[in-house]
Amino acid sequence: MALLILSAVVLMSAGVTHAWLKNNHVEVIRNVDKTEQRINDHEDSINSLQVKIDKKLNIYQLRDDLERADSRLVLVPVSVLEKIPNHPLNEVADTLGDKFTVAQSRP
Repeated sequence: MALLILSAVVLMSAGVTHAWLKNNHVEVIRNVDKTEQRINDHEDSINSLQVKIDKKLNIYQLRDDLERADSRLVLVPVSVLEKIPNHPLNEVADTLGDKFTVAQSRP
C-alpha cells in the first residue's frame, strides 16, 4: 500500500513538472516569435529608410529639386576640384600650440 501511495506521489509530481516545463517552453517560443517579429519590423524600417536615402541621393532628382528651389548652386567641373592632403594630428597640434587638447581633436 505504501509503495502504491509513493508511486502515485511520484507520478503526480512528474505530471506537474512536465506541465510546468511545457508551459515554460511555450512561453519561450512566444518570446522568440515576438523577438523575430520585432527584428523583421526593424529590417523593414531599415529597408524603407534606405529607399528614402537612395531617393534623396539620386543625382537627377537632386538636380531637379535644386532647380525647382531656384538654388544658386551651380555644377562644378571635375577639373576645378583640388584634393587637399590630410595632415597628421600632431602637426595640427604643433601649429595650434597650447590651445589644442586631445579632447578637442575628437567630435
